[in-house]
Amino acid sequence: EETLSVMRTNKEALLTIIEVFIHDPLYKWALSPLKALQRQKETEDDMETSWEDSQDEYEGNKDAARALMRVKQKLDGYEDGEMRSVHGQVQQLIQDAIDPERLCHMFPGWGAWM
Repeated sequence: EETLSVMRTNKEALLTIIEVFIHDPLYKWALSPLKALQRQKETEDDMETSWEDSQDEYEGNKDAARALMRVKQKLDGYEDGEMRSVHGQVQQLIQDAIDPERLCHMFPGWGAWM
């Protein structure tokens, strides 16, 4: 609870740091391994490739903005559309962590049951 409380108190600094990643031209939000492989195999001319790059960048910025919005919501205490106290948010996180529905989707090699 203390960690979340400190994060909420300093949320502006945290969000500023996260926003740097949105505008970082070297960080690709939308480049999946499949897209990377496709790009390596492309032999099309530079004009078409640069247009595709700008499209990917636009999609990546949308993903980054969506991720930033979710972080803002969590730092403001919104969980499942409800405003929660620090204690309430921590309790929700604990419940999510022990939910059998979520645990059954985990990688079995992690050994969460140990």
